[in-house]
Amino acid sequence: MKVAKRIYQIPTPTPFYVGPINAYLIKDEPITLVDSGVKTDEAEEALRCGLAELGLAFGDVERIVITHAHLDHYGLAGAVAAEGTPTICAHPLEVYDIESELGYDSPDDPRNDRAEKFLLESGLPEEKLGLNLARHPVFQELRRAVKVTDQVEDGDTMPFESGDMKVIHCPGHAPGMINLYDPAEKVLLSGDNVLKHISPVPLLNFPLDPSKPRGHSLSNYLETLKKLRRLDIDLVLTGHGEIIDSLEEVIESVTLHHEVRKKKVLRFLGKAPGTAYDVCGHLFPKLDPLHTFLAMSEAIGHIDILEEEGAVEVEARDGLNFFSAKP
Repeated sequence: MKVAKRIYQIPTPTPFYVGPINAYLIKDEPITLVDSGVKTDEAEEALRCGLAELGLAFGDVERIVITHAHLDHYGLAGAVAAEGTPTICAHPLEVYDIESELGYDSPDDPRNDRAEKFLLESGLPEEKLGLNLARHPVFQELRRAVKVTDQVEDGDTMPFESGDMKVIHCPGHAPGMINLYDPAEKVLLSGDNVLKHISPVPLLNFPLDPSKPRGHSLSNYLETLKKLRRLDIDLVLTGHGEIIDSLEEVIESVTLHHEVRKKKVLRFLGKAPGTAYDVCGHLFPKLDPLHTFLAMSEAIGHIDILEEEGAVEVEARDGLNFFSAKP
């Protein structure tokens, strides 16, 4: 389906609650695929059929842009690349996860022990550590490692014969999330950065370098939304769901959502000290256990912001971090 000048949307199915992922084919020189879908037979068939409707095959793709290293966005990139010689572009912060043969489950990943220690100190019961679905072995079946040939940064130019696009670094949902912006057509390809009916979860993340501090994902995400507000955008081509033709309304709604939730967290911590896991239970009392990592990321994100604002203080006690509202 043509959704903008030279841009076609190709939805591919996923096994996740978020539903299909929208891949985009930019039919210009070089022929560019933005995201791909998960590595399943159903998704591959959908992608092949979508390209065939445009008179193209996997081998015709000359460039693949991976918005971020979540497997529903790059799981099929390796299959596409295997049938041609495309350049593969991603932000440096996403390269490790895209290229790693063992993926998220690598025993050598220096982030694993640090993340587990942090979650335990945040009150997560040890038996729930395994609920981080990204570490589930089945996830390795939904991706194929692929070599990133071109690392791209904020402000880089993505050249096209009919008019260049700009790379916008949009940390939050993922530390190395990138969007593509076409200033001439006022079009943004947003990945998971902005969605019409879903507020993307800024996921808990740790740098590969253990000497660097943990990123404050929600704070980064809200700054990303401010950055997008400064761009002249008429149309947002999202990674999931419907296209957005009123970006300002969506940003306003998401910003208000997080402001309301932050105040709810502060009121809760004003009654008694609590861990991030306590906050998680307060925000999501009917939580599906499979979404524990998402919910913990959200709770920690709001605590991060309250700490930055000087509204809460932390006390380490019995191996746990307890937060309380300042008087």
